Amino acid sequence: MILNPEKALIGSLMMNPQAVKDCGSLQPEMFIDGLLGRIYLQYLRAYDFGYPANLVTIAENMPDIPKPQLLDCMKDCSDSSIVSTAAGRYADAIVRTYKAREAARLINGVNFQPMDIERQIGELVNDLDTLRGGSRTSARNLAQIVNEVSSGYFTDNEIKRLYTGFPQLDECLGGLEGGDVIVVGARPAVGKSAFVTQILMNMGESGKRVLLYNLEMSERQVYERMVSRQSGIKLNRIRRGKSFLGDEKSRFDTANGELKKLDIWISSGAKSVPEIRNECRNMDADCIIIDYLQLVRSDRRYSNRASEVGDISKSIKALAMELKCPIIVLSQLNRVSEGRETKEPTMSELRESGDIEQDASVIILLWNRDENNRSRKGLKVEKNRQGQQTKIQLEFVGGSMDFRELEYAEEPKGDFMPGRQQDTPFGLWCS
Repeated sequence: MILNPEKALIGSLMMNPQAVKDCGSLQPEMFIDGLLGRIYLQYLRAYDFGYPANLVTIAENMPDIPKPQLLDCMKDCSDSSIVSTAAGRYADAIVRTYKAREAARLINGVNFQPMDIERQIGELVNDLDTLRGGSRTSARNLAQIVNEVSSGYFTDNEIKRLYTGFPQLDECLGGLEGGDVIVVGARPAVGKSAFVTQILMNMGESGKRVLLYNLEMSERQVYERMVSRQSGIKLNRIRRGKSFLGDEKSRFDTANGELKKLDIWISSGAKSVPEIRNECRNMDADCIIIDYLQLVRSDRRYSNRASEVGDISKSIKALAMELKCPIIVLSQLNRVSEGRETKEPTMSELRESGDIEQDASVIILLWNRDENNRSRKGLKVEKNRQGQQTKIQLEFVGGSMDFRELEYAEEPKGDFMPGRQQDTPFGLWCS
């Protein structure tokens, strides 16, 4: 019997899921058999996020594959494996086969022309060299990019973007795209965590996979906010209630049932950017949220805090580009805005580093518009690399941790004048 390294690898992982750490540079797309590649991806995700990898969890995460087909496939893999300790050797064999296949495709795909031979050889050598190193070339010819993306414009075909669930904000941003870093800044106790939790829930309810790195609160505290918002039961009742009143039980049970359906992952505790990357790289997330930037742990020592935060900011931007996934990052602001009569902040007040405002694609700032009535919030998009800027009035219902955009039923006062250009430090506004 000729050994199939792909089946043998899955069989060895069935015996010892932890052996996935020995698989080196092997990626799911390197498999010839697409189903086996998807099964391997499930083992990677289970290892990264620390949950058990077995037939039950794999079947739950691959609902589009009929269970009898999956069972037959994994039984075949189990019969193909000799020992669990050979996972590394099987992975090496798959990688080598993949490289041989890709090298043949690259060479056979070139129609050499005498007039263009130098450029063609150069591109081929570059592609083969990056293949040898286990990665693909990142540079692409402009003609390739034009051919790939130009057909998606001025058509009814929606370019894949992610929306926050706040209509006025989405109208201004036009959706979030892979590689974007969206910074949400506010002073403490303004409600930035509650605001981003609502965005998280909106995305989850639209069927998106969202990863939340909450470095400030425990998983239990995050859950309490979510179930309060979902059920409409005040947060204090969720935390302190000894028994249900009225229809609270049915609302609580319904909310928990709805939360279980959401593809939301939560990680608490201090993390560095490399640790976040290791957990995220195989999760195929639609969005990553980090709450908040100043609590991200550095894996190096710096002479000053500004340099440390600046390096963390750049690492988050690099991660967003690598994963082709938008990352929403919360950030504290310094106290400068508290000295203003309006309390309205600017992006120069992002705490501890000017690199944050440079690296961000979008900067959203929140503040209390009325210190005597903290349900009245202001939101402004102060930086929007791909579009316009805006201000929005929000109402915050603290009991259920819920933000609502306000419509302009009457002429707004003072600094809220949407729908036209303003003589302000930051240009155009969206309606």
